[in-house]
Order: sequence, then C-alpha cells, then structure tokens
Amino acid sequence: MVNLWLGKLKGHISEAKNRAKADKLEREAAEKHPNSIILTKREVQGEWDASRVLVTTIGGAPRPITTNDLAQFRHNMRMAQKNFNGDGITARQVIDLASSKPMPGTGSDTDIDRARKQITMAVPVSAFNNEVRFITNAGPDSEVNRHHVLVRFNAFSVAANKLMASTAKERRDPKQTANWLRKQKLAFDCSCGRHRYWFRYISTIGNFNAGRKEMGFPKIRNPNLKGVACKHVLRVMSEVESSTSVLNFLAKHMEKLRDSQDNTAKHRIKQKEHDDEIKKRANSRVNTIKTSEQRAAERKRAKERESLHKKAKQVKRIERKPTATRRIEAALASGKLSASDLEVLRRIGFTDKQVAEKLKG
Repeated sequence: MVNLWLGKLKGHISEAKNRAKADKLEREAAEKHPNSIILTKREVQGEWDASRVLVTTIGGAPRPITTNDLAQFRHNMRMAQKNFNGDGITARQVIDLASSKPMPGTGSDTDIDRARKQITMAVPVSAFNNEVRFITNAGPDSEVNRHHVLVRFNAFSVAANKLMASTAKERRDPKQTANWLRKQKLAFDCSCGRHRYWFRYISTIGNFNAGRKEMGFPKIRNPNLKGVACKHVLRVMSEVESSTSVLNFLAKHMEKLRDSQDNTAKHRIKQKEHDDEIKKRANSRVNTIKTSEQRAAERKRAKERESLHKKAKQVKRIERKPTATRRIEAALASGKLSASDLEVLRRIGFTDKQVAEKLKG
C-alpha cells in the first residue's frame, strides 16, 4: 500500500505530544545527572571550570574543550544569529540557508540532498489556530515510519485581521490570505533526532523554534552551527511554500477562522481524504526542493526562451514566387526569352501563366 509509512491519522496529535514529552524528560534527566556533559549557556559565556572535562569536535576530531573553544563557540553563535532578525524565518530562507551553509558540509550528503532523495511526502493533517501539524515519511535507516513536524505561522493574527476586515462578497479572500500567510515568518519543530541534536539549538537562538527550547551548545555534533533544518523540515518548507495541497489546506483553515464566533479555528483532514491524497501523489512527480538561485536560473532560461520565441515570430517569411514567375525569370536568364519578346506578349494580353506554358511547350 502507498500509505504504509503513514498509518492511522487518529491519535497523531497524542503520538507527537508523547514523543515531545519523552524528549523533554530525557533532556531534563541528562541535565540533572551528576556527570552531565551538557555545555550550559553560562559556561559558553565564560563561567568555565577547567576541571570539568568535556569534549568538542570543533576542528574536526574529538578533544577536550578549552577556554579558546568557548570564545569560538560565542563567535559561531554571533555568526549564526546574523542570518536571522529575531522574529522567525520564512520557508524560503530555510531552504536557502540549508543550501548555502550546509551541515555536515558540501557534497551529495547534505540535509537538503537527503530531503530531495529520501523524504517524498510531507502532508498537513491538522491545525489549531497558528499551529499546523505535518506528517512526513522517515528516512530509509530510521527506526520509525514517520516523523511529526510542527509549523507555527507567526503572522496568523495578522491573517485573522485581514479576514475579519473582508466583506461577504470576497469569497476568494481565505485562499488569498492563506497564500500570503505561507510566505511570512514561521517557526518549526521536528520529532527526529537530527533536529534535536544538531539544529534545535540553532532554531532556539534564532528564535524560530516551535518546540522545547535548547540552550545546551551542540559542542560535539554541530559546534560550527552549520545548517538550519533536518531533511523532514526541509521537505515541509518546500511544501509550505509551493504545494497546492498545502495552500488548499490553509485556505480551508482560514475559512473556518473567518466563520468562527470566537476568532479561533480547528481543521483536521479525514483518513480517506488523506489516503486519496497519498495515492494521487504516489503517481505524480515529487515536488523538487529548489533554492532561490535555482529558481532565478529557471526564470532566466524561461525568459530567454520566450524572447527567442518572440523574435522567431517577428522574422518575416521569405515569400515564394509563383511557378510562372520563376519559369519566366529562368528563361530570361538563360536567353531562351528576351525582355522585348516578353513585353510584346504582355502587351497583346498574355498572362505570366500563359507565357510560362508556352515556354514549357
């Protein structure tokens, strides 16, 4: 079946919350452990006990942390925060940053490469006000079949005000508002380990974290603070920005918001509706995750093709002379017919076609 990775939609919210709760409890236990290896915010800022031996991979290989490393950590934090302005991040920015500043590095094994190759489904399944829950398939080596990605749309209250100000005649307004909303700043969270250990710290200091805050510096897995999101989030960001099915889902959610009495809205798809969508997608091409540079290059090529097409239309076609005219011209060139004879024939009423027939004879 095409939806084996999905399972049942019923209970997906509880499943996601249980995973988040387990993650939180595990994190709290690790922090309280007497031999905790978590590097705290205060330690990064300089309150460092040299007798506490912790390890980092900054520089490429595992080794004990030094005070110089702490200075490098702070520098990496400042550099990472330059990419954000503190009020969220757009889906387009997530994709572009994942491409321009990848983790673990360049090559064919970055998060955006894995998102393109391994994560083929990302579907919105439920929404409550500004939070939309997506389910994605897991990667080929994952211990689970699916992952949960929570997206929080920061401009939701502005979108609500837009709807409240619209008239009853503006029936297309919910879809227009939904399209506007998905281009605005957002925050996200993912249930996968990649997000938890590599990217949650970045999303926390960048202020685009929709889940548990993480202040423990990723000194071993991502000390250079590269990348921005896991492959599941990247697939979701691509769908948020350009998928018609996501736009339709958000439009229905906006309709419920417009028609609500208390300015709140809930929206959840049915199992059959979702299974039909999965089957439809299974027979279609997977939406390609494109960076802004790739999109600009495509627009440039399309513009060039359009320009060439217009120029081709503007070129005048060479008109082919009638057969009689060509035969007369050939006879004049070869000397078989003189110009004076042609003039006489025309004076006495011969048409070019009749002259050509005589020449043929």
